[in-house]
Amino acid sequence: MKARTDTKEKIVGLATDIILAGGYPSLSYQQISSKLGIKNAAIHYHYPNKEDLGIEVIRQEVERFENFMAAISGLEHWEKLEAFMFNYRKYLENQNRICMIGASASDYNEIPALMQTAATDYFKIIKNWFTDLLESGRRENAFSFRGEASHKASLITSAMAGGLQHARLIGNDHYDAIISQIKLELQV
Repeated sequence: MKARTDTKEKIVGLATDIILAGGYPSLSYQQISSKLGIKNAAIHYHYPNKEDLGIEVIRQEVERFENFMAAISGLEHWEKLEAFMFNYRKYLENQNRICMIGASASDYNEIPALMQTAATDYFKIIKNWFTDLLESGRRENAFSFRGEASHKASLITSAMAGGLQHARLIGNDHYDAIISQIKLELQV
């Protein structure tokens, strides 16, 4: 049973890496089986089709984010923001990948409907968390910004996801400049 679990985890881990590096259309069972030294049938055993695997990848991304939220729940507002931004920047340090939201959004018309729904739900979780962080931070005078917290959350999450994609073109300094500007605009 342990070998099956390990194989299943390796399949999802590699599928995640492939999607974050090249998007869902670049994901293939042949690519996974070759890299893991297993037969395609082993992948189909766990994930009968590519959509099932894609949904599992997103489900695990949601789980990781929920664990992240729980781990930082006791921190102050700025500490939570810093932790989120630090965690997000790791995508740049790992073979210049983009986030799952960015990968799903850029491939939206090419991913199956159930994956579209899962990706949309995942983004809503992140945006709602960010909106709550901004609103509570503003109430407690940790953050300052004009307008609705949900609108600011949309702006920031879009800038961060887009910044990862732009960094592929012009380097990580571009992404770091976006993060610096976001922090400046939130200061009291």
